Amino acid sequence: MEGQQLVVRAYKQYPLNNLELTHLTLFNSTIIKQYITSFLSEHDLSDAFVAFALHGSAVHEKFVTMPTSTPHRTDFTMQDSAHLLWEYRYLYPNDDGQFVFYVYSVPRSVVLQYKLLAVAAQCNLITMTTQTMALLSAYEHMFGSAFRRTQLGVDMMRCNNNIGDLITIDALKRMVDISAVKLAKDDYLQCMAAAGLFYSEKV
Repeated sequence: MEGQQLVVRAYKQYPLNNLELTHLTLFNSTIIKQYITSFLSEHDLSDAFVAFALHGSAVHEKFVTMPTSTPHRTDFTMQDSAHLLWEYRYLYPNDDGQFVFYVYSVPRSVVLQYKLLAVAAQCNLITMTTQTMALLSAYEHMFGSAFRRTQLGVDMMRCNNNIGDLITIDALKRMVDISAVKLAKDDYLQCMAAAGLFYSEKV
């Protein structure tokens, strides 16, 4: 990080075409660990900090309205919560005087797999969340002190609550210096999610 802008020094995407990972379940954690360790070795990194932004069918996401912006955790109805890791985030007030929240859940068995993967790769796992949550953090950081939940509400309703549609290449370049790497068009959203993970931990 230089000044106020995050600098990306290296980026690589590894294709998983042989069922190494399906619906977020790790069926070949050995090869995925090798990908992680080879990247760290290539860039002479050790004792690295890692964060996972999960995205896939194993992640159950929904937007719910509540009568208050400060509900208790028990106010959310979560079925089978003993087997799920779940979290929520207040987003914005709507036009009906209600408050919109983003809620996600992931099976604890899936979370355990990623924790064990981090241990096997000798990395320090600092956070694990969803891609949507990471992008929401990136969106908030984009605006800084000018961030307003009412504007987030307008933008989210405009894109049908698909936060990825609000992340443009220009927005990424204002937040992150990517001049040192070459990104394909499909990589921009993942890079923005990574930035969101970083800034959420900084906060």
